[in-house]
Amino acid sequence: MDINGLSNNLDFNEITRKVQRESNTDFKKVLNDALEEKDDVKLKKACEDFESIFVNMLFKSMRNTVQEGGLTKKSHAREMFEGMLNEEMANSISKGQGIGIAKILYDSISNKEKGSQLDYKG
Repeated sequence: MDINGLSNNLDFNEITRKVQRESNTDFKKVLNDALEEKDDVKLKKACEDFESIFVNMLFKSMRNTVQEGGLTKKSHAREMFEGMLNEEMANSISKGQGIGIAKILYDSISNKEKGSQLDYKG
């Protein structure tokens, strides 16, 4: 079975844009649900998700600055692997201490909603 021509029929940029639009919609929904329910756990999770998305975008931008070469050639499989790797690293970073965006966002939103600062434990 020859699958070499399969990638020529797919618009990977359109697929990527669609996934990003759906992720953004989901993030907005999760954030709004957390605020409506006044649920600190959901709010913290939404802030961590935002940080994860941001860190993933940073990784993608940094990877785009690296010149081609090395052990493996640029291919669709490699792009998919790098994308998944970036996503998993971003998720791991945001679940731990993170880079601080989740804490700042959580503090800002919770202060605005509740009028007092809550303790963020990342």
